[in-house]
Amino acid sequence: MKKYGIALWLLFVLLLSGCSGLTGGRGPIWNGKQDKAVLYFANKEGTDLIAVDLDVQDKSQEELPAFIMEKLLEGPAGTTFSNPIRIGTRLLSADREENLVTVDVSKEFYHEESIYDVLAQASIVKSLCSISGVDSVYITVEGQPMQNASGEMIGILKESEVVFDADALMTDESNVTLYFSDANAECLVREIRRIRVPRGETMEKLVVTELIDGPQSSYASRTVPKETKIRSVETKEGVCFVNLSSEFVTRNNVGTSAERLTVYSIVNSLTELSNVDRVQFLIEGERKETYHHMIFNEPIERDVSMIQK
Repeated sequence: MKKYGIALWLLFVLLLSGCSGLTGGRGPIWNGKQDKAVLYFANKEGTDLIAVDLDVQDKSQEELPAFIMEKLLEGPAGTTFSNPIRIGTRLLSADREENLVTVDVSKEFYHEESIYDVLAQASIVKSLCSISGVDSVYITVEGQPMQNASGEMIGILKESEVVFDADALMTDESNVTLYFSDANAECLVREIRRIRVPRGETMEKLVVTELIDGPQSSYASRTVPKETKIRSVETKEGVCFVNLSSEFVTRNNVGTSAERLTVYSIVNSLTELSNVDRVQFLIEGERKETYHHMIFNEPIERDVSMIQK
């Protein structure tokens, strides 16, 4: 009877372990069905994530990782939200092992500086952790571990470890080369400035903004009237279209030499960027025949002769 009792007890333990779904010491796997998952898209400002329910009742647990990733890459319907993951990013694989999902994405996931976008990372991790039983995500890019700006590998992430806020999204800093007038208004002098690059802003617009703010160096002088407002800045096929307010003209009644310094401070600063070859000025959305004396109705090329040697 004693042996029979022990056998029954062992059988009970085995059945209990099987029902609990314990495997490999990593925790339970959810083998049932779920009706909804959650996709996390960005708000319009790109500063936060917004949860959007996703109907998954006809999907098996094995299908869910790839299905959720494809829906994320597809992006939100309408214009209420935006997709934090870069356009062109492709899903290469999505596999689940117990409570961990591993996803491999194409190199388009990285932006130009070859680092990941913190909001894109958060979007993927939080969306995949909406799968029942999943609490960790491992992201690779073209088969290699995802890296941060310092080249450090990012390992397995839990939803609780994903941090995102407006400050965190000011992800990049960059050096820009700006040109201002020298103290005697005879030539352009170079000023290299370290600036923060908010998500969604273009370097072209930031350069013009910095020029309007004026120089920080004691040996340089302002070239652009401080009252000038930026209407838009857009680059197409190497031409940067800089649309400025009327104050750029009306608040800058200067002679021919100073006028050239104003124009070429902008042109030479923008053409320091690799994607800009020429600059087309617009005033309140329209081309002007002349600035004051200079021809102003066609794209202007860089002029290094204006720069102090």
